Amino acid sequence: MRKILGLLGLFFLTVTSSDVYAAEIQKADFIFDHVNVVPMTRETVLSDRSVIVRDGKIVGITDIHTSALYTSAKHIDGRGRYLMPGLSDMHVHLRMPPQDFFDLNLAQGVTTIFNMGIADGGGKIDHLALRAGIAAGTMDGPRYLVSGPQLDSSNVSMSTVDQVLQEHVERGYDAVKIHGDLSPELYDAIISGARARGLRIRGHGQHMMPLAQTLRMDSVEHVEELLYISQDAALGEEAKFGVEADGNIDNFLTAYYHNISRLQDHAYRAGVVTQIAQSGVYWDPTMVIYSMIPIYVSDDRFHALASDSRLQYLPDSIRRESLDNDKNEYRAGLVPVFSKFLLSIGDHTTVEHHFDQNMDMLLTLTRELHDAGVPLLIGSDVFGALVPGYAQHQEMELFVKAGLTPYETLQAATVNGAKYLGEFGQAGTIEVGKRADFILLGGNPLVDIRNAADVRGVFTHGKWHSEEDLAMRLSRVANDAANN
Repeated sequence: MRKILGLLGLFFLTVTSSDVYAAEIQKADFIFDHVNVVPMTRETVLSDRSVIVRDGKIVGITDIHTSALYTSAKHIDGRGRYLMPGLSDMHVHLRMPPQDFFDLNLAQGVTTIFNMGIADGGGKIDHLALRAGIAAGTMDGPRYLVSGPQLDSSNVSMSTVDQVLQEHVERGYDAVKIHGDLSPELYDAIISGARARGLRIRGHGQHMMPLAQTLRMDSVEHVEELLYISQDAALGEEAKFGVEADGNIDNFLTAYYHNISRLQDHAYRAGVVTQIAQSGVYWDPTMVIYSMIPIYVSDDRFHALASDSRLQYLPDSIRRESLDNDKNEYRAGLVPVFSKFLLSIGDHTTVEHHFDQNMDMLLTLTRELHDAGVPLLIGSDVFGALVPGYAQHQEMELFVKAGLTPYETLQAATVNGAKYLGEFGQAGTIEVGKRADFILLGGNPLVDIRNAADVRGVFTHGKWHSEEDLAMRLSRVANDAANN
């Protein structure tokens, strides 16, 4: 009798629970089933989860027992796959047909890109219209952010600075970009005016002024800039730019050579890193663009570039120019200048060796900046024989080579970008309530950073791009590239 009553109790409990569940079932737009989640909230993997998406947001991350609370006509099988936030490339340039550029980034899991050249395309591309089209869903692509004109002494002056900055506000540019060396007065006016208007300030270092001036921006582009900035005013004084008409390349190279010698001293370099860390500035190393210089200037490595399969996605005109011995600007322009300069100061190393040494210094600086707490971003600055999207992963591999862990590198590619943009409450991690902006991978990126390039699908702007869709896009880009 007791056994019968127990079975009846279990029966009624089951019926009651089912009724409750039935009442709570919610509709979703997409459900990603049985997926391993890399949330980027901490270094962990949440195994065998269901990620629920509705109206472009993550509304649930459930285990197998509670996933039945949601229903959707669109289920994505994530068995054996890893789901992580979409990647951010915070420094790009658009030098090919826009849709090709966007598709290359999508196919590599890059879901946010920050264009740092409003003039890219020679005035034939309306970058703000592209930004609007992607935001509205009329174009497929990563979220597109755009800086204003690259400010230098040729396009801004004390008499026009207010007008230029007001145009940034009216056109809704996502940042002010400082590009060239400016007078202290003009630089101060831009910084102060941009701050008063609530504008982000990104750009190159101010080579002729002490490091502290550069650190007044909120993000500095290229760790390479530290080769040309001294903590004091020594580099600027020795270079004598602004003193001699049009400057003097020998003076600048001499100052640069002495500066990289100073950086080799651990105590001096530690002072530089500490000053940067205390400023609170973000830094976007873009090491991958510099890593190409020793390749370009090396006969063997340069000729080996022709066999790089990634180059099939570059327009034929760019590919041919980049691989041409006489048209590649580094081989044609930089090698003769540096060969002459190094000999003139009694340095008998090759140009290739000189830039390899510099690359080692950039790796060291990147690791030391990270260790000191400087928030790093991931940027590719795609140019020459670098391919959009793919260069993002080359940059991340360089971060790991520098000594960061895969998790720390992925933080720079996801969390840090969201924090810099002031939207960490909505993006950067896989959490309930955040934007559904993530990528599906074939392997665990926390184990091997190269697994972040094994992209099997991308979800962004409310759309699911399957592995087949991404492959189709790559095939189309390769076909377009062969004819441009």
